[in-house]
Amino acid sequence: MRTALNKGRRTIARAVSAALGLIVVAGLLGLGSGVATAESGRLVYLRTVFSAEGRPIRTTACLQVAERTYPQTAWWEDSSGAADAPERALKAVIAAIKHKDRAALLRLTHPTQGRDPKRFNEQADAYFQQLGVIALVAMPRAYEFDGLVVFLAELRLKEQTAFFAPFVFASEDDGSFGFLPYRTTTVTYQLVQDWFDSTWRPAATTSSTYCDQGDIKRATHRISLGSSPGAPNRAGHPSQLFLIGAPIDGPGEATNLVARVKSTIENLKSALANGGDFVKYMTPEGGRRLKDWFASGDPTDRRKYASLVTEQQPFFLFDASPLVIVYTRSRVGVQVMYFTLNANKELLWTNSAYIVEADNVYKRGPLYNAALLNTPFSSIAIK
Repeated sequence: MRTALNKGRRTIARAVSAALGLIVVAGLLGLGSGVATAESGRLVYLRTVFSAEGRPIRTTACLQVAERTYPQTAWWEDSSGAADAPERALKAVIAAIKHKDRAALLRLTHPTQGRDPKRFNEQADAYFQQLGVIALVAMPRAYEFDGLVVFLAELRLKEQTAFFAPFVFASEDDGSFGFLPYRTTTVTYQLVQDWFDSTWRPAATTSSTYCDQGDIKRATHRISLGSSPGAPNRAGHPSQLFLIGAPIDGPGEATNLVARVKSTIENLKSALANGGDFVKYMTPEGGRRLKDWFASGDPTDRRKYASLVTEQQPFFLFDASPLVIVYTRSRVGVQVMYFTLNANKELLWTNSAYIVEADNVYKRGPLYNAALLNTPFSSIAIK
């Protein structure tokens, strides 16, 4: 849902690549053979990433997926057949790319999610043109969730620093897996892709990228985002998003955070209504954009905007520190406001003029629908 708070003033926070790493996965150089001996899949909890006006931050909203690990040998070169369905599909795709076999690659793609002629041909051309330039060094991990299997490939461009990119497969009705040559837009894949980018790209920090058991034990709500319309076949390993939530007006352990959220929103509303310094309650970029618009915008539009904000009444929050997701009500319905902490631990309204991938998680779909219940989020509360 595109919130009325931002209507007419939003800009895209960042350009999303059509393939996001896949377009450069082409020149795959064999490194010998080895049997794929993946460890049994284990459940892991990814610290989901939120784009705060173009700056990615890792949150404590935890996405459960299954992780499989592989040896450092070039196991994808082994042709002995000692592999499961996703691994066999991966091996066949790599072979097709190495041999520049467009027909074989097309046969290996998912029948409903990977055969758009224009997009397939663009990606196939990219794979084949870069053959021999990019070396496939390792395939250390795979992640399974909501009918998808995502293999994490370590690549190297000549002598440059290695980087990672995903090979993505979706389950089919017969138990096989079809290749996705271009980016899928399912919500959980977007979350995992953002986690990949913040974890495995060269500029990534070394801070923890997984939630621990303490994070999961503290969770109060759990939801399957893979049940959203258009999600792939959920043949196995359904994902779960774990969150820590609390009603604004009710008992709970988040009393201090609730009070801070209420105070920040009230101060912001007062400043907007009375011509005060509202920028101090917003992140710098969002505050600057709104201040510039206020300075040049039509007075009637300014009054309407200020009125929409001042009508917001918070009723529930999720603590995904350093991100706080706040659900509000007004005459236009349920809205969502994001807050992040600055260096002084002050809450600031974030993404007031941005559209981000996280909107698909919090502003629409099954989680948003749970906000509309008579008892908000009661359907996803952990008993």
